[in-house]
Amino acid sequence: MRWTMMLAAAAVMTLTIVQVTQAQTLEYRWQSGQKFSYEIEIVIDTDAEKITYKGMTHYSVGSVSGNQAVVTYRGGLRESKQSKARRSRGIPFGGPFGAMSRPLSPFSRPTFAGRSQTTNKITLSTLGEVLAMEGDSQLPYLLGNVSLLPFEPLPERQQSAWSYDTGISITEENEDSSPFGPFGPRGRFGPYSQTTPQNVQAAGEGGTYKTIRTEDKLVSISKTYSLDTPKTDDNNVFKMRGTGTWTFDTQDNVPHAYDMKLTLAVESGNTTTTIPISVKYTRISADRLAQMEAEAKRKAEEAARLAAEKRAMAETPLTAEEKSQALAALVGTNIPSKLETLNQLAEKSLLDTDPEIADAILPWVKSTDKRIATAADKALRKWSSDYANQKKLEKAYQGPSPVDSTERYVESTTPLFIGQLVQAQRPRYGSFWRPARVKELLSDSSVKLAFLTWGKENDRDIVTVPRRNIQLAPPELEQPAAPAGNNRTSAAVTNEPAGPEVRTWSDSSGRFKIEASFVEMVDGKVRLKRADGKFLTPLPLEKLSKDDQEYVKQQQLGNPFQIE
Repeated sequence: MRWTMMLAAAAVMTLTIVQVTQAQTLEYRWQSGQKFSYEIEIVIDTDAEKITYKGMTHYSVGSVSGNQAVVTYRGGLRESKQSKARRSRGIPFGGPFGAMSRPLSPFSRPTFAGRSQTTNKITLSTLGEVLAMEGDSQLPYLLGNVSLLPFEPLPERQQSAWSYDTGISITEENEDSSPFGPFGPRGRFGPYSQTTPQNVQAAGEGGTYKTIRTEDKLVSISKTYSLDTPKTDDNNVFKMRGTGTWTFDTQDNVPHAYDMKLTLAVESGNTTTTIPISVKYTRISADRLAQMEAEAKRKAEEAARLAAEKRAMAETPLTAEEKSQALAALVGTNIPSKLETLNQLAEKSLLDTDPEIADAILPWVKSTDKRIATAADKALRKWSSDYANQKKLEKAYQGPSPVDSTERYVESTTPLFIGQLVQAQRPRYGSFWRPARVKELLSDSSVKLAFLTWGKENDRDIVTVPRRNIQLAPPELEQPAAPAGNNRTSAAVTNEPAGPEVRTWSDSSGRFKIEASFVEMVDGKVRLKRADGKFLTPLPLEKLSKDDQEYVKQQQLGNPFQIE
């Protein structure tokens, strides 16, 4: 879920004014071309962690017409988190799944635009009213848009005390849970979307202001803040309270500084979570901003120079002497020299590589020294395009992302073996070809596949697919589970019988599963063998699932087609 806060379209803001004579003028007197910037720090202190948002925001005044101006915002805040050592309330370390569980926060999951670099266009009046806004810079914890953070409402007449009371809306919306984003199968725009409509809550927001001191051009104003949502049966209840100081620059007629302490209370059912929040910002002076921009430009130019030098060095071929020294180091026994040479070769990005260097690197990819093996792998990717393509292919066949069609169609007579890597079209997931591993060859010519994920196999990833929806993987892909003597897909046709089929077995309740191969059935008891070679205690056939019982019966029939 995500909660965002915005002014309600039909909200009516009431401003209460206490008339007291005031020397300084509080008004946003916009000047076209005017620029101002702020350094911002926000700290959220939750039970589980301390979250800090830091960054700079920049404003540039564009067109000015009458009592309003278009102001362009540019900036964003970086998020950092510091976990706390103490236990989360009511949940012990370890949790039900082995990792420390934390209370679920409604503000932790969505992507808020204010936590990245964005640009907004804001139309503001001379009294700080937001007349229009293009873009989004929302922050979590109901802090609103970071682009609007500096601007507070001002009274129509010059007063030392005033207040406001307005209606806002808080939008609660579901986030896309699909691993492939909003356009994935179950994403917001996918064919099997389960997204529910947004839930919008009305809320009341108010604040009071009072001038407390004036020093030169700066006017310090105390501020109190409140936000409340009504209590209902279906929605969370939000209450925010805060006090602090806002400082206004009457010479440049822009906000100067802000220091606010807030407390956000979230009531969900019978549970109330209280979250302390501090918000600070300070205007960056023109001189300091110029120094920062000059330093940033210097660093960028230096980085570009170093990158150009590194690129030129990487593209320069080895001299005859350098090649001779590299080959000598690769065949030698000096480990530090070999490691240094491999690291240097990995820095190269040559258009025309040297096969002799590639052949010298190749043996060290399988070195028992992990440092050497890692360095050799990185170097060989630069010196052998075939090796680099092979590694890229292996990575593609480890995860769920779609792969290019090989057009190596699987017919009814195409040999397949258990554990073979293939590509297949998953039912109801469109025409994409996705990596999968053969789990079982079924009697109706269909194939049970485990579609690959980055983690362990789940039952939902094991799907029965007709052969017409399967293609062989590229022939250069290494097949880790191929029959003995055949380690490539193209060599799947073999005169050697495949080894015992390893499959997932389930008990009759469906609660317990194990990977094993069938050995035999004696006196109504089934004997299984695990992948590590250990035999399981024989168990009665009726203790297995119905599918497993049928499988055992098929195995008992035997294979009438024997290879001579």
